[in-house]
Amino acid sequence: MSTGPESTDRPVARDPQPIDPTPTAGTEPVGRPAEQPVEPAPAPRRRAETAEQPRTPEIEDVKAGGGKTAGIWIALILGAVVLILLLIFVIQNNVKATFEYFGAQFDLPLGVAMLLAAIAGALVMALVGSVRIVQLSWTIRKLRKTQAKIQNAVR
Repeated sequence: MSTGPESTDRPVARDPQPIDPTPTAGTEPVGRPAEQPVEPAPAPRRRAETAEQPRTPEIEDVKAGGGKTAGIWIALILGAVVLILLLIFVIQNNVKATFEYFGAQFDLPLGVAMLLAAIAGALVMALVGSVRIVQLSWTIRKLRKTQAKIQNAVR
């Protein structure tokens, strides 16, 4: 139900009355007025006839995501933004602070000390995560060996 111009690619039925598809010889089709001539249905177009018209790709054919390269670029841009924010933090917090660690005493700018503490926390988190990944890989290896033994016993 569009109000724009009609497409000439497909036939449009303008007869409000239904057409009987099985007319008998010598009679007019049922449901069609006597004054309207019977028009044959247009032949379907072949592929060569429609080749001159550009075909638009369907929505399903278009890949929605970017892929690995796009993900890497997004990660690099976000990393650069975080580094700029950290640099601003360190520059704004350049007040000297005295720290004691296992009897050693040293002076560092407050921003640098907090950045080092954050890095140390990230390293501890990575260490704990790595231990858990190794545990899971050992468990998976054991389960696969058990599965292979069961499959060999069934055969």
